[in-house]
Amino acid sequence: YPLGSQRCRRHDVAMSIRSSGRLSAMALASLCLWGCTTLGDDQRMSAASQSPVAGLPVFDVTRPAAESGVYGQVERHQGLRVLRLWGTAEERGYAHGYLLAKDIHAIMSDEFAARFADSPQLLAQARMALPRLIEYPDDFSIEIDALWRGLMARNVSRYMPKLDRDFDKTDLLVINAFDVFGLMGCSSFTVWGDAAVGGGVLTARNFDWPFTGDHMLDQCLLMVQMPKNARGTASVAWPGYIGTVTGISSDGVAAYLHVGNAQPSMPEPSSRPSAIAARMILESSANGAGRLTKAKELVEYTSPVVGYLTHVVLPEEISEGQPAAVFETNASDTVFGKPQAGPFVVTNHFRTRTDGRTVSQDSKSRAVELRKGISGCIAVDDLAVDPDEAWQILHTVERNGGQDFGTLHSLVFRHHPWHFELRIASHKDGELIGAPSSPNRYQLSRQQVFGDTGLLK
Repeated sequence: YPLGSQRCRRHDVAMSIRSSGRLSAMALASLCLWGCTTLGDDQRMSAASQSPVAGLPVFDVTRPAAESGVYGQVERHQGLRVLRLWGTAEERGYAHGYLLAKDIHAIMSDEFAARFADSPQLLAQARMALPRLIEYPDDFSIEIDALWRGLMARNVSRYMPKLDRDFDKTDLLVINAFDVFGLMGCSSFTVWGDAAVGGGVLTARNFDWPFTGDHMLDQCLLMVQMPKNARGTASVAWPGYIGTVTGISSDGVAAYLHVGNAQPSMPEPSSRPSAIAARMILESSANGAGRLTKAKELVEYTSPVVGYLTHVVLPEEISEGQPAAVFETNASDTVFGKPQAGPFVVTNHFRTRTDGRTVSQDSKSRAVELRKGISGCIAVDDLAVDPDEAWQILHTVERNGGQDFGTLHSLVFRHHPWHFELRIASHKDGELIGAPSSPNRYQLSRQQVFGDTGLLK
């Protein structure tokens, strides 16, 4: 089907699917309202990947890593685990599954136990509905297939005690579509020009997600994908997960997902996960402001149950005007959010659409706090926001304590002058310490993230 016909295609088959899959639809709606979510690596491989030159990774993008024989390696930078993958979709996927096989089993077992042990029928219905509702682009299907083969090649245990069975490839597909059914109470903002100390485009983001256990923190990593003939991407992710909920590209574009306030509705057939669309935005070959045109085109293929806001940030050198945009998507279509003059703030409510649920007080309050923090920085002696102040602003809207919902990771990023700082939440004495306040802090150079190249020919 040509681009642009996807919506028609979905509507053509929607009635038959919704009729035959009524139970599945009810189960998936329950998953959405419930708020479902989406390792140690071999020390030998990790040690071999370290560079003798201060913090720079050693890899040859034209061939497999010598130690493992696959197109990837596991690195540690300031204690942060980085999974670096290069080559074709098949080569990258296989390396992912091969290098993190034990970790994928561990997180699948823990997460499925937390989400489905007491409600196995929800997982059964999601597995049954997935082939009809979710469609992965070809390269991503190849990547997941190869990931599964790489995992199987390691011959690790796949047994999930709480579900009393082995996890399989369908479970892996469900994990990679979790953003379709999940709830993210996220917050982000972008400032530029005179509002950013040092110039450029400074952007910051809190990722809020149901906290199901320490595995969501311990297993969090930075996944650097370096495809052939596409821009490199760096996404905050987990073993086995290939989408982008928080990520940047090698040319400085950033993308964040925020759940919206659409009326709950079933995804249209053959929809893409929003996190897959976000990674495709980062990999896009479009240039300049054309990245935003391409972004809207890509999110049109998604159909989130309660809507998503996709916050896209362009670096100053390619923005050709306002560098921040948001795309507001419900189950049937996408609208380009209203531009904002000055600081750009996104929480969890649509600003352009009026066809959704009532805006929550929580979302409105966080938006107010973000604007207040930005205005406070700008108002004092005509100063602007610097990275340290960005963290202070994120701190005002973090979720922590004994909540089941927490700020699991946060990012402050600027492409030029470069600043990449990631924080991951911690857990102590039964209390979640939200990412902005957490001691787990990692500030990486451009070379530590993307090496010498972010684009492979």
